[in-house]
Amino acid sequence: MNKPEVYVDLVFFLNFIMDFLILWATARLAGIKVVYSRIGIAAFLGGVYAVAYIIPVLDFCYSLPAKIIFSCLLLLLAVRPRTIAEFKKAFLYFYAINFTVAGATIASSYLFNTHLTDGSFSYLWLVAGVVCTVLIGIYGEKYLRKNVIPQLLKFGVELRFNKKSCYGKGFLDTGNGLRDPLTNRPVVVAEYGFLRECLPDDLKTAMESSKDDNDMLDALTRSIWASRLRLIPFSSIGKKNGILVGVRADEILLNLGEKNVLHKNMVVGIYKDQLSPEGNYQMLIPAEIVEQE
Repeated sequence: MNKPEVYVDLVFFLNFIMDFLILWATARLAGIKVVYSRIGIAAFLGGVYAVAYIIPVLDFCYSLPAKIIFSCLLLLLAVRPRTIAEFKKAFLYFYAINFTVAGATIASSYLFNTHLTDGSFSYLWLVAGVVCTVLIGIYGEKYLRKNVIPQLLKFGVELRFNKKSCYGKGFLDTGNGLRDPLTNRPVVVAEYGFLRECLPDDLKTAMESSKDDNDMLDALTRSIWASRLRLIPFSSIGKKNGILVGVRADEILLNLGEKNVLHKNMVVGIYKDQLSPEGNYQMLIPAEIVEQE
């Protein structure tokens, strides 16, 4: 059988376009700043790599390990990850997008009956790959942020106070830097509405009926849980010197699926509003206590 005729310029152009779009989508999904000049240079090298296979002495460059190494070099050049963790994330997105685009291309060839066996090319393949990659780049980040990532960062949490327990969902908050002033341990933040059934009546009255913060703090000092209470300083946008009322829980149990993590005598900051407008979780869990067993 004769080898199919290969047009080097067409192979280069197609690979340049697809490499450019895939690297662009990878940067967007990984949350890395898109720099078109670097992506363009990396895509150019990808196009050169695609056509260099016609040179017999370079056959060793097209083994599986060589292809993986070359893709890593393209990623380093195109997205310039700042950390190993960021590189790993970009690497996974890069190959996930590649496989997704390849699947969309193959599916379109069967859908439109353009699966050719003589080595020829159908522009429907390119259109399907381009459309799939662009959609991933535009909508993939939003979908991941809204649907996938929150599910990965949510887990069951049980707070125990004396003989009462509150069960709810916690969200892993890597930006939670609140700490108990007495012990310097990290602080869990929970919605007041979620904690309410576990709190004594005098504390609920102080939280709900006080005229202002000073009146509330005065009432809290007379609560039967006064020894459990903490005042936790915090800063946020629009409020540089805020105070969050906290209460010490006897136990906090994190259900992480494959394992449970238990902490004793940790402080829970009481947040009066909703943490999640959709009600998807009721607590913010600092990463530090998830990592400890």
